[in-house]
Amino acid sequence: MKKILKFAVLIFGFRYVLRLIDENVDIKIQIKKLRNELANLETEDLENKLKDFFKKYDPKFKDQEENQEDF
Repeated sequence: MKKILKFAVLIFGFRYVLRLIDENVDIKIQIKKLRNELANLETEDLENKLKDFFKKYDPKFKDQEENQEDF
């Protein structure tokens, strides 16, 4: 009887550990997706700020941007 009880506890413990590992993998995947989204947002924001800066302080930049749009 004790062997059956120990075996059952071992099985339930093993299943619990597997569930924790599976949840951790899902969480890691979600964290990686969020990091990528954040990096993309920061890159877009930085590009916009750089364009605004150059438009404001570099008169040649406006001419270059207009010429690029023509192509």
